[in-house]
Amino acid sequence: PKPNETLLESLHRVQALALTGEPKFSDLLILAAKHDSPLVREWAAVGLGATHTAEGVRPLIAALGDHAKPVREAATWALRQTLLDDKGWDAALTAFELGNDDTRSQIAQALNMRADAVLPGAHVNWPRLTSLLDRGMNRDPNPAVRAWSVKAAWQWWVWNPPVRSELNSAWVTLLTRPESNSVVENSVRYSSQALFIANGHKANGSGEQQYKELASLFASLTARLDASGEPEARSRLSRRLIGIGGTFFRTSGGDGGPGQMGYATPGSGEMMGKAALAFLSVAETRTDLTEMKAGLEGAANVPYQPLTNYLVKYSLRGPDELRQLASSAVSDPRSVSLAAVPELVEPQLAQVMRGAMEPPRRPQISDPILALWSRVNWVIPKTTEQQRNFFSMIIPRLDVYFEPEQLNAITDTAKRAEAEKSQEANRYLADKLGEVLKENPDLHQRVVLTDYFPVKFTNPLQELYWVRNVEWILTFTESDPPVATTKTAAFLQAVTPPQLQPDPLLTVKDRALQLYLDALRPAGDPAARAVAIRMANKTALRTNPEVIRALTELAKTETAPELKTILLNVLKQSNEFLPSLKAELKKEHHPSVRFDATGEAVLTQGQTDDVLYFRDYVLPELTRQKRSDQQACMGCHGLPGRVPSLYLRAPDKFGFMPVADVLYDYRTLQQRVNLTAPERSKMLRKPLNIQDGKEDGHQGGRRYSPGDPGYLILKHWVENQAEIQKPAGQ
Repeated sequence: PKPNETLLESLHRVQALALTGEPKFSDLLILAAKHDSPLVREWAAVGLGATHTAEGVRPLIAALGDHAKPVREAATWALRQTLLDDKGWDAALTAFELGNDDTRSQIAQALNMRADAVLPGAHVNWPRLTSLLDRGMNRDPNPAVRAWSVKAAWQWWVWNPPVRSELNSAWVTLLTRPESNSVVENSVRYSSQALFIANGHKANGSGEQQYKELASLFASLTARLDASGEPEARSRLSRRLIGIGGTFFRTSGGDGGPGQMGYATPGSGEMMGKAALAFLSVAETRTDLTEMKAGLEGAANVPYQPLTNYLVKYSLRGPDELRQLASSAVSDPRSVSLAAVPELVEPQLAQVMRGAMEPPRRPQISDPILALWSRVNWVIPKTTEQQRNFFSMIIPRLDVYFEPEQLNAITDTAKRAEAEKSQEANRYLADKLGEVLKENPDLHQRVVLTDYFPVKFTNPLQELYWVRNVEWILTFTESDPPVATTKTAAFLQAVTPPQLQPDPLLTVKDRALQLYLDALRPAGDPAARAVAIRMANKTALRTNPEVIRALTELAKTETAPELKTILLNVLKQSNEFLPSLKAELKKEHHPSVRFDATGEAVLTQGQTDDVLYFRDYVLPELTRQKRSDQQACMGCHGLPGRVPSLYLRAPDKFGFMPVADVLYDYRTLQQRVNLTAPERSKMLRKPLNIQDGKEDGHQGGRRYSPGDPGYLILKHWVENQAEIQKPAGQ
């Protein structure tokens, strides 16, 4: 410092000293830390944080209690840097024990660090640190100290195993004790949520978890929920756990991110499930639905069967305004079994019909049931008669339809309005119930085709219901031979030679294809035609020559821009794919492809078939949403930056991909094939979530079982690659 230095000169000088980061200037910075101006003291603290010397610890601790907040904040940052350099631990912990409110609060902030102090052997007194964090979290009289101590404790728990056992006990106390300050309560909520997801999201159920001590914490909390004494503590704990679970309740764990909660940890589902049931059972008795709403949000995606059963029942019988939330909270509808029997289905169907007649209330009344029906595990009866009893309820007859001129001919205004309302309700049922049948493979039964698929379509509503189901009808197979269920059928089977017995399924498939072709006529129902066009890129349809001819004719007259684009893309995919593929191969010049004297790609039949199989079966499988979580492989791998280790180019929402993108994905996944040991290929192991000491699991969790039809598609393609990827000429 110069004699008679002005404030501006002092500030510039200390700032310059601070920015050097030179420990040799620490004495000057310590002197500046006593300056009259808080601006100078702030820069002095920054400089001491940059030099992190042992001599700078005491003035920094003194600055933590400065009357100027910028000085306190700078000193907090500086002390954190000094502690990270393993200097000042004893002094800092002593100040945490003996300092005033500001000092203790700022030290708690300084301890909020992401640091592994174990590996470098930092001079931390672990018992003293955990004891002070426990006191700061649970017994300090100052709310700022409590709030920052909770946040710091979460960080120390994650990064340093020696503190976990003691902090587990402190966390049980934290979640069961009363708290009067809402800021502290928020810190408890968000820090606990961050801690609870430490082992990843619910889809990543690995036995090789990094944070095994988290399971012990959950076991202790579950024991407190089960304890017969201390009802207030149990109520407080369940309320806090509901708040933690509801923090990001709209996020599910199957999307590649940390998810709404960390349900990979053993015991987490049981703990949160019991807390949710305890909270909901009390909230349901009250007239105010606000708490019930919070409880349903906190219960979202909890994998606990008793809670799942409760949510399913509430989604069907609860107040209209909460049914949709309860339905969406079910963690895995596949874990829910609904018996396909009239006594269970009829009450639900009555709600669907009620919602159909009340359009504004459909999201609350009928949509949750229809969403559940689309994804739930249906227990279909074994006998044909029982199956008919079920399907006769959920497959609408739709045999009443008014043409526009018929509606206009109704002179009574009230009757015409009633007819229009009924017709609009039937259109809703045709659309939504048709989607249920399409989406849930449990409903794809032989009896649906033989007994319910119309021989003749009498109105557009029937066409709208069935046209969206054409794809699964065309690809339907059954492993067991049909069984005669009536005397007439048994008689016909007995008297008709086997080779002459007609296959009723082939007849149904012919009618289904004709329905689809009829829907593509320009003069047909616009709604059915739009549905037919949007599904035209499905392999079973796009590979049919009759469909291609119908799409070609329709493309000449279709005027809706989106539908026109879909038509042209499908035709391009069918008619121009191979020439475009050869052009892309010429640019790529891959060693597995042979080229003629002019540089044109010459594919073997096996190579051509392999690319087409990849396009028609592998890519659709990667874009198909799994019923359990409504997520597809492309939902993560097809988003730029989501999974850098395996990025694929995704098709548009109607399944179309430019040839260059198909080839890119083809080559990318070829690189995930082990040609000498196909069963060891990442392409096959990752979807099964296979992991061992040398291999990480799949961040998206287990997507298949080894016998799943979709997995067998991937397996077939992988096993073909050893032959396909041979260098050209071998």
